[in-house]
Amino acid sequence: MVLLAGFNLIQFSRRYKLLRRQQQDQQTMQLLRETIREKTQFQEALIREKERLNFVLEGTNAATWEWNIQTGQLTYNETWASLIGYTLEEIQPIDQNTLARFAHPDDLEEANNRVSNCLRDQSLFYEATYRMKHKDGHWVWILDRGKVVSATETGAPLKMFGTHVDISPLKESNEELTRFASVASHDMKEPLRMISSFMRLLQKNYEQLLDAKARQYIHYAMDGAERMTALIQELLAYAHAGGMQHNKREWINCADLLNQIAVLNKAQLDDQGAVLKIGELPMVYANKTPLKLLFQNLISNALKYQLPEVQPILEITATEDNFYWQFSVSDNGIGIPPEHREEVFHLFKRLPTQHEYSGSGMGLATCKRIVEQHGGKIWIDDNGSTGTILTFTIRKTA
Repeated sequence: MVLLAGFNLIQFSRRYKLLRRQQQDQQTMQLLRETIREKTQFQEALIREKERLNFVLEGTNAATWEWNIQTGQLTYNETWASLIGYTLEEIQPIDQNTLARFAHPDDLEEANNRVSNCLRDQSLFYEATYRMKHKDGHWVWILDRGKVVSATETGAPLKMFGTHVDISPLKESNEELTRFASVASHDMKEPLRMISSFMRLLQKNYEQLLDAKARQYIHYAMDGAERMTALIQELLAYAHAGGMQHNKREWINCADLLNQIAVLNKAQLDDQGAVLKIGELPMVYANKTPLKLLFQNLISNALKYQLPEVQPILEITATEDNFYWQFSVSDNGIGIPPEHREEVFHLFKRLPTQHEYSGSGMGLATCKRIVEQHGGKIWIDDNGSTGTILTFTIRKTA
């Protein structure tokens, strides 16, 4: 009986181990099935994402490039070559000199400088516009954007990804707008100059023969001609702002630029007894002419829309984050109600409270255009109980 009992115990132990092994095998198989299912779902998600990205690239006709900075290896997609009329096979070999073979020599140095800046500050985006020679001989305007996406263990930039987009139609459209504005402004200014000149002659030679009402009519005519001339100038500035995106950028000391603008506005500042405070401002990589116009417009606006019997106080400051410089221009003027803060950036838009002040409603629209062409945004906040804080950002594009 003892032997039988021992035998049964052994049998039970064996069956228990077998059942436990089977249970463990089932758990293992279940774990494997879950792992395989998760991996399959992940792969399917990757495929869908790749398809979605391909659809986006095809829909926007965007070319892609990938650069291994350490090895120098460059990879372009087929669209990259097709933008300039080639196939990938036709532009072989692809290396670091490929771009130089097709880029306009006048634009290449600026593009290379921006790449160098991006490699130095890896948190920044790279952006450049330049011409590339098409297979049939004409030049294609390219918007090139990229970013460092990985680094080596020592922190050196490793890989950079980017896109190419043909912006030739946009470039041509902006140039046509600028040409039209220049011609139109010249053609419209000439009759206005004649009106002003003859009105001044009439006023000078015949004022004593005219009654008060006639003299007032002359004043109205001259004032209207002057306002129309100012409007044409602002239209021209707005049109030029659209064509400035391709100008060469440079490092600009914003403090020096604001001091220059303060000198230009000294008479107006003194007449109004205004105080202009300029904080610590950065160096920015931007187009100097439109940036100067941007600050000039914002300061002029702040000085124009002031409360009576109140000393105007303007303050310009700047802060930064990883990708943007943020500038603020604050004033203690009449302010802008929250419900109107979007529409003041529309062309020719003036608020009811602003009609007693001179202006065309184009200044802030021009500012918005300039800011957007520097990769930024512009908006308005309250400045305490009175006044506004007008804030804009400029992307730290290399």
